[in-house]
Amino acid sequence: MALTFHTNGDIALVDGLLAAVAQARVPITCMFVCNWLERYPDYARRVRDGGHEIGNHTYTHLADLDRQSVSVVRTEVEHSQEIMDRVTGGPGDYFRPSAMHHSTPAVLAEAGRAGYAHCLSYDVDPLDYTDPGADAVVTRTLATVQPGSVISLHFGHAGTIPALPRIVAGLQQKGLRPVTVRELFA
Repeated sequence: MALTFHTNGDIALVDGLLAAVAQARVPITCMFVCNWLERYPDYARRVRDGGHEIGNHTYTHLADLDRQSVSVVRTEVEHSQEIMDRVTGGPGDYFRPSAMHHSTPAVLAEAGRAGYAHCLSYDVDPLDYTDPGADAVVTRTLATVQPGSVISLHFGHAGTIPALPRIVAGLQQKGLRPVTVRELFA
């Protein structure tokens, strides 16, 4: 199973989460919101230096990307790809549309046009971005995770930090090991 994180949010919380990930010694896949990455480019290096995988999660993280015109979708994909290229030296391995569980045909087409062979989804969403507290994040994650799962978590939310070690321990109790998305799908 893979732990994926939407990268956005308050730097102090991001630092805390990266410290928790390092202490747990698990690989993660970080999907960068690129207007955030543009402001904090050093985090791409920190993530890569930590042995983690990176991907593209749009430029502005529009909440209604699925209802936008093709030109807006194209701009979100292309502009974020430009930022990823400039900051990380490549476009990232995956594209994950914002605020969508599954990619629409327009998103798939534009991501493919930009060179993304895969749009990444998830099957476990503990809704940590709603700030329900660490207990809820842990319970929701462990109740639905299974072999092959992709878990959607977020930087920038305080409850995710104390939830992470408990999630990792619970995964281990279930006989599951976190890997990068690349390793999961290999």
